[in-house]
Amino acid sequence: MITASKRLVLRYYWPEDIAPIFKSYTGDLGSTKYLARRPHTEIEQTEKMLQNLSVPESMALTGKCIWVVDAIRAGGAIGLVTVVKSKDSMVVHFGIGRPYRGCGYAAEALVLTAQHLLAEDHAIRVNTFTDVENVAAQMALAKAGFRFTTRTKKFYQAPQLNGEYRDVFHYEFRG
Repeated sequence: MITASKRLVLRYYWPEDIAPIFKSYTGDLGSTKYLARRPHTEIEQTEKMLQNLSVPESMALTGKCIWVVDAIRAGGAIGLVTVVKSKDSMVVHFGIGRPYRGCGYAAEALVLTAQHLLAEDHAIRVNTFTDVENVAAQMALAKAGFRFTTRTKKFYQAPQLNGEYRDVFHYEFRG
């Protein structure tokens, strides 16, 4: 376990997480709309990603890691938090599977992540960014205590949005 609240646990993956994460998030077209990668088309893609990036050594080896968002009452994996090392800060990305949206899980997972990274001296700042059209992510970030800092034009390519370069809003955790 990385960290936990009454409702959620952030942890490295377990083999039984692969199928539900693939079904509700990594392989779901709607869930991957604003990502800089295509949705996974085979469960093995999700398995390989988690095997490489959701283990204790992944941050040291690759500069990033993935934590599973485990909803205690829902009985398992409902989403992912990705943490990427960037100089003196950590950049956080998040996704909650379609069946679990609208319950406050994203904001709660973001708070747990930011507090853990700052308390454990992994970073002096926790940042993120989201597509300017991803209103749900913007709302979760605001609820979690992230504050808008700037806008960057043509920051990343979104394969599901015709591969066009997209603008993003940047945020910093202020608690």
